[in-house]
Amino acid sequence: MILNWIVLVSVIQVLLYLVLDRFNFKYGRLFVFLATLAGHFFVFPPYFYPEPDPNRINCGMPVLGITLAFWIIGGGAAAVVHLIYILIRKKTKAKVLTESNVLDEFHNKL
Repeated sequence: MILNWIVLVSVIQVLLYLVLDRFNFKYGRLFVFLATLAGHFFVFPPYFYPEPDPNRINCGMPVLGITLAFWIIGGGAAAVVHLIYILIRKKTKAKVLTESNVLDEFHNKL
């Protein structure tokens, strides 16, 4: 369940990157990345904590495991998605610029 949630958040992160790039927000990707990290560190883990049972001894180990899973796997996934998106975006942007420069030179020679 936790991994499904992390994958869903990563997909939403990429979709938000695409939308923000489409509208040319200057610091949009950084804001989405920091919001995703804050979500993985502070917002999402409490929703997955088990309900305490008043008739039994409640151990804190499941809470610790869930929190660490969100911090390590979720934070790592957010960072990897962010870095891969930036690298792909730079490569495609450079490729488009290179192709347009070649076309401009070709048209100038004509």
